[in-house]
Amino acid sequence: MTTATGNTEKKLIIAEKPSLGRAIMSSLPEKFEKNEEYYSSEHYYVVPLHGHILELKDFEDYKVNEGRGMWNVKNLPFFPEQYEYRISKGNQKIYNCIRRLLKEPQVTEVIHCGDADREGQIIVDLVLEKIGNSKPVTRPFIKSTTKAGLQQAFAERRPNEEYRNINAEGKTREYVDFDFGKNLSRFASRKAGVRTGLNVGRVIGAIVTAIYDRDMEIENFVPREFFKVESDGEVKLTSKREFSKEEAAAAQDYADRLNEADAVVTGVKKAKQTKKPPKLFSQTDLQGAANKRYGFSPKRTLKAAQALYEKGLITYPRTNTNFMAQGDRPMVGAILKKMGDDFEMKPVFDDSKVDGHSAITPTGEAGSSEKYRKLGADEQKVYMMVLNRFKAVFCKEPCTVLKTTVTIDARDPKSGESIEEFKVSGEVPLTPGWKKYEHVNEQVNQLPDLKEGELVEHDFQPVASQTKPPAHYTVTTLGKWMQNPFRRSEEDEIDYAKMLSGMEIGTEATRAAIIDKAIAKSYIDLTKNTYTIQPNGRFLVETCRALGIDMSSVKTAEMGRDTKAVSRGEKTCEEVLGEVREEIRRIIRGEGQPGDADAGPISGPKQSRYTCPRCGQPLQETFQKLECPGGDYSLWKSVAKKMLDEKTIETLLAGKTTPLLRGFKSKTGRSFGARLVPAEDGSVSFEFDKAPEKVSLGNCPKCGKPVYENKKGFGCSGWKPGGKGCDFVIWKYDRATKKKTTAEEAKNLLANRT
Repeated sequence: MTTATGNTEKKLIIAEKPSLGRAIMSSLPEKFEKNEEYYSSEHYYVVPLHGHILELKDFEDYKVNEGRGMWNVKNLPFFPEQYEYRISKGNQKIYNCIRRLLKEPQVTEVIHCGDADREGQIIVDLVLEKIGNSKPVTRPFIKSTTKAGLQQAFAERRPNEEYRNINAEGKTREYVDFDFGKNLSRFASRKAGVRTGLNVGRVIGAIVTAIYDRDMEIENFVPREFFKVESDGEVKLTSKREFSKEEAAAAQDYADRLNEADAVVTGVKKAKQTKKPPKLFSQTDLQGAANKRYGFSPKRTLKAAQALYEKGLITYPRTNTNFMAQGDRPMVGAILKKMGDDFEMKPVFDDSKVDGHSAITPTGEAGSSEKYRKLGADEQKVYMMVLNRFKAVFCKEPCTVLKTTVTIDARDPKSGESIEEFKVSGEVPLTPGWKKYEHVNEQVNQLPDLKEGELVEHDFQPVASQTKPPAHYTVTTLGKWMQNPFRRSEEDEIDYAKMLSGMEIGTEATRAAIIDKAIAKSYIDLTKNTYTIQPNGRFLVETCRALGIDMSSVKTAEMGRDTKAVSRGEKTCEEVLGEVREEIRRIIRGEGQPGDADAGPISGPKQSRYTCPRCGQPLQETFQKLECPGGDYSLWKSVAKKMLDEKTIETLLAGKTTPLLRGFKSKTGRSFGARLVPAEDGSVSFEFDKAPEKVSLGNCPKCGKPVYENKKGFGCSGWKPGGKGCDFVIWKYDRATKKKTTAEEAKNLLANRT
């Protein structure tokens, strides 16, 4: 078609990110040319964004606040009458480009290609609103970036107006986070006596509080000591009876009584059982599995999954469900057909448990091994996890075991009276089924072949034991808690009705970044698989509680539920903001907290048990450092993101160099070890172990310079980066000859010049 001016009509495609723009162009039967900020073809313009190119203005940027100190508690709270956005740094050219293209008369339609979620919805909507677009906008809801997936999404695109409730939900969430976070972060920072640094975010606060509460529970846990009575004979038997620490003699008497008894097999039941396969991955489950298997952080897993999605190899990764929508049956059927006869359809399709995005699956586009080899190492690992989980779920052969349950009765040999009955079970694998694809680390108890009436050897003894504190949060358990914080235990099934109604902490799209932010601010720490609270996090939680700021999971989930209700038309943005703003006003007025809200800081420096090494006065302590009242000495309690323990602090105060300490982190996040050397004013410097002095193995036969051992070989010291200098080397492993060379052999070769 042509316009009234005779030009060919064009559609303006706005993609959320460059990779999506490239995928869209490759799915269209057109030749595109690159311009400065966009691509053009006969019928299309494509402008790729870089995520959010607009951001909410800060308090000081609103005209009404000119000349007002917005870190002054008396000027809080501030709620904009109209939320204002500014173009984020580096995005002015892209914004101008879209505005210019929208003015062109041949552009008759805008195709909104934000990611298929509320964040993707408002990323593009906000740009169009700020420009004042009046042209028709359509929205393809993209679930897969394969050529077929994109073509289907474009063919089925709907008027963008149909997604106005998702737009309203996205904006409501952004406005709530702005009002809550900006006002209360400033309020808490001033009341705590720090200029900045306290991040009172709705979601980050709930996460830090949960880890704080769990760690306090562990820290304050008082174990209860008791005795259990066990036999470690041919079959392990454990009595149901427990004895307190004071009942040690009674435990021994009971063990003696069981040892005098006959342990008779009174029943043997054998039954074939089918083991259920694991569920398809949600993003939370994928992050937990990748952490357990490879030690990946949530952010690292999400980054790899996002890259795979953008390359068209897996479906949209930011999903919170383990199920698939009914509309995905044809896609799954096509993949199963490609995979062969070992797979079949399974009952994983349930629209009531899917909110826009189905579970993560492969798209069937991996194709050749060459495509797989071009993936990054993290991408390969995550892709194989998704692929193998898909195969496990749709595996035709069942995973079966033969389960044996044996009943053993400990009977008094004289009276025949039963003292205690024991039940033990074990299993033997029959058919591997889905376990061919999904390896599961599980301990299988294999029982000896026992018969009814047979006597079992036993030797019962009292075993001292004690109750255990709850476990620290891990990547898996914290992820499950955020999905559904009201489950009774971390093993319970997810309540999809609650989760899909918004009763969760954060979203699959935002959690990894928020956790990363909490780690960067030293509120929490993630070491291997375990989260722990840090002193900064303790200070944040305790300060907020003193100020009456509710960062609990209950409050956060309630706000999430109210925000989600906007997408269903059950609440308006104004109603949700009204409730949140009243809560913020209540906190700043000082209701529910000790003291006057206009009073000074709630927590100034406190006197510590340490004394100043320079003047002998007691040091004043804040959550960040120890400081002399005279101002001549201050010692930070954390160095390079490592919190210093009491022993290290005492060593530094004594003016001594510490032993080698590990766990410091560089600005790039790399861990390193060093000794801390104190200075007179309390500052510290790092002292690193010197590398052992290199010993020459001989002289280079090419240039005569010394030859030293390195990681992969024995090389000439005349070598320089970039292939310059002498290139002589004896490799430790020669691939051609498959021969290994030791340092002694290299030394002999150099001496003999062979």
